[in-house]
Amino acid sequence: MVRLAWTLALILITAITTVLRAQSPVPVAGETFPERKAFIGFLGKPTEKGISIDSVLPNSTASKLKLKKGDVIQSINGNATSTLELYAAAASAIRANDKITAQYTRNGKTATATTKAVVKPLETSVVADIMYDWVRFRNGYLRTITRKPKGKENVPCILLIPGYGCGSIENYSKSYNGKLMDEWLKNGFAVVTIEKSGLGDSFGCEACAEADLLTDIESFDAGYSYMERLSFVDKANLFIWGHSMGGTIAPEVAKKHHPKGVMVFGSVFRPWSEFLLEMHRVQKPLLENLTYQQTEDFTRKIQKIYYEFFVLKKSPATLSENPEYNALVVSELNYKPGSTNMWGRSWKFWQQLDTLDLAKSWQEVNCPVLILHGGTDYEQCSLVEPMLTQKTINEKHPNTATWITIPDLDHFMMKSKDWPEAVKNFNEQQYAKGNFNEKIAQETVKWLQSKV
Repeated sequence: MVRLAWTLALILITAITTVLRAQSPVPVAGETFPERKAFIGFLGKPTEKGISIDSVLPNSTASKLKLKKGDVIQSINGNATSTLELYAAAASAIRANDKITAQYTRNGKTATATTKAVVKPLETSVVADIMYDWVRFRNGYLRTITRKPKGKENVPCILLIPGYGCGSIENYSKSYNGKLMDEWLKNGFAVVTIEKSGLGDSFGCEACAEADLLTDIESFDAGYSYMERLSFVDKANLFIWGHSMGGTIAPEVAKKHHPKGVMVFGSVFRPWSEFLLEMHRVQKPLLENLTYQQTEDFTRKIQKIYYEFFVLKKSPATLSENPEYNALVVSELNYKPGSTNMWGRSWKFWQQLDTLDLAKSWQEVNCPVLILHGGTDYEQCSLVEPMLTQKTINEKHPNTATWITIPDLDHFMMKSKDWPEAVKNFNEQQYAKGNFNEKIAQETVKWLQSKV
């Protein structure tokens, strides 16, 4: 299976620590906005029988249900929770004050508990004024959370575009995203974040796991337009940040607008199907202890499947019908009959990604670009990506793209000395324990300040 930056799934609808003030637009034609999403509030892991609780957070829905460590949740409101995906689907539909009934086992006995769901807390910050808002998107609304330096006006602003995963912006404050944003805020830059389709408080939108890449691009385009309308931002100093897959979306958004600059980190340049082969050669020995000969054998087998999937545009269902391919389509493409899921997104997402001509897109971006590469980034894992990005941009717009490599920086913005340590740090969530690599913040702040 492909290991990507966005597989960070500790899970589980936990606490959101953190607004000073919340804003909502006037409803259109009498439309009312729904309640905020519920705060379920436990940490757990999947088992064969359901989701086993490790800890329950205070003042949460789980605590009101009187759930305890060791309980195994089997269903929520009648919806099975035998996998993380099923749990997330059941829990994400619950909003504040909704009735919630959990069926669980405790000490081998089955029980149920019912209560009204607790509202998710609003975020607070000592360095920022935080505003919650809505952006109209297709037939629904996307939640935005904007952070601006406390008490400041007419400030430069950054649109943050994350990796491809379906994680809510409400989780950023406790992640590397939060640590990076805090440094930007301390140095006078506001930050706009917008949910992907169907995430967080958003409503009336397609589920993120079913949405394609074009939907993601459209949502971040809406986020940029929203940033342009904010009364407190300096319209002459708007920037875009793209991390990982966000670095492929950044030029798609930037070429439609006129940002002052674009920053990307840990992103790709080559067609996805080509890059994947290199990533396998790095990650299979590193993560699965395959020998290099075993890795080469695997890569040559998967290459044929990728050709038919990415180039010939065959679906995983069609590919699974080939006896030669079936086992790898199941194990590596996550294929399950009746499901469109592949690596956490719709399989169409990946086919669209492979068709992006990033050379063409980057040459249509006419502004300064900062390209960051981590020397211990086993996800992006190649100097070819930043090199080709820089050379392609500068070929059309000389001296506008700057490439900086930070030797001890990994994909999750941690300080790691090499790939094995980066894997260990990722698995142990070290960025949450003070191992954030401040060099990435320093380099971005230095570059940003040189442009405003």
